[in-house]
Amino acid sequence: MSYITVVINQKGGIGKSMIAVQLAAVYAEILANGDADPTVAVVSIDPQGTSIEWAEKIEKAGREVPFRVLDASNNIANLRRLRKAKADIVIVDTPGFLPLAEDGESIDPLGDGPVGDALRAVLDIADDVIVPLEPDPAGFNPTRTTIEKVIKPRDLPYGVVISNWEPRDGKLDLERTQNMVLKREWNLYNSTIRHFRLHARAIADGLVCTQYQSSHTATKAKQDFLALALEHQLRRQQNAARAV
Repeated sequence: MSYITVVINQKGGIGKSMIAVQLAAVYAEILANGDADPTVAVVSIDPQGTSIEWAEKIEKAGREVPFRVLDASNNIANLRRLRKAKADIVIVDTPGFLPLAEDGESIDPLGDGPVGDALRAVLDIADDVIVPLEPDPAGFNPTRTTIEKVIKPRDLPYGVVISNWEPRDGKLDLERTQNMVLKREWNLYNSTIRHFRLHARAIADGLVCTQYQSSHTATKAKQDFLALALEHQLRRQQNAARAV
């Protein structure tokens, strides 16, 4: 059966597609066994379809997409069958979603309509959740809503991944973000995704990190996602041990 990871944050433009696609790419490279069918899949329920567009750009550039890609933004039935997907690892790329009304604490924060239905469907079958967070205060409140109102009530294993950190700006913003997460007693990944122009250009160039032209910078850029994949698997093992 497939292991399902949902990448989610209420805030749009916070790096969900980047993490979903690049993490899938390194998993595909690690798990490659010569079979014709990829062992990793990215499932998009984002109406904007960033991960779908990314895969199309890779193909147009004449490269092979190293993982299976599925647009399930309008197919709730398929989402409920993801556990039976022909992939060892399924990573779900999600859209942002509407906030709670100020006087609506009991209202489902995922909202009504097809987006909310799709989010509920994948969270109902998720094994764990990754919550991207940039070192920018604009993402703090949406992240709080995501964790406190969506993930914790479902008792899903999760971890916050700080992404798009620019090392040249110093560690102040990174450390403030880490401290904010720890102060709220949220689960924090040790792995941090640094900002690289290679990542920013990846969609337009039709590339994933395992396809970057060899260079010192490319190695560092890929290394962040390799570290995330390793930590993700360690957490998976820990969660499985606790469930026994």
